[in-house]
Amino acid sequence: MHLQIPLYLLTILNAATACNPIRRDISGSETFIIGTDGPAPIATLGFALNHIGLVTTNLAEMKTFYGEILGMRLLFDAHITPEYTVTYMGYSQGGRNGTGFQSGAELAAAKNNLWGLLELQQFNVSDDRLVASTERTNTFGHVGLVVPDILKAEEWFRGRGVRILKSVTEPLGEVTGPVPNAFGLGDAAGLHLKAKKALIDAQGVIGLDRFLMIADPDGNLVEIQQQDV
Repeated sequence: MHLQIPLYLLTILNAATACNPIRRDISGSETFIIGTDGPAPIATLGFALNHIGLVTTNLAEMKTFYGEILGMRLLFDAHITPEYTVTYMGYSQGGRNGTGFQSGAELAAAKNNLWGLLELQQFNVSDDRLVASTERTNTFGHVGLVVPDILKAEEWFRGRGVRILKSVTEPLGEVTGPVPNAFGLGDAAGLHLKAKKALIDAQGVIGLDRFLMIADPDGNLVEIQQQDV
């Protein structure tokens, strides 16, 4: 049996809990259903998400963005051939980025025991035109981060000329454009305007209205949420 909770109440709850739906007492609602999976299959014990990979033809700018603006550290550049490079970046994992700092050498040595790394792959003589998800919906949506102070983060990004797709204080108000494209709602999703508008109206349920959305140099969406305090 599911408890029906009106949308307006969910929105109020969202405002009171800094956009973390799991912390709200709504696990019985049909809008937000908490998982009830038991233990994972024994064969998967120890599995962890080590990295996501982005293909780029703009490696230098991507390294600057994820390193100097988002604060990731370089583990290594692997020049597989003169034309093909694999780069790994990630946050220090001896504590929140900076506490228990780990050098690139330490991170590289522990690479296969780390979580949440970013892999950048570049074939520098490619004739392909890479299409970001903000330009055209594809199977990659966005990179997701949490930050201690989302308003200070937005100020930091603005001061460095980062492309802001949606401010923290700005609700998502369009059913077309970069952010909807990255969420699978763009023009390629067809003329289902009623269904798209329903999501715009319901964005407070998951706190989407309070997220900060920025773009990396290749146009990939970076979604930023407020860390729980």
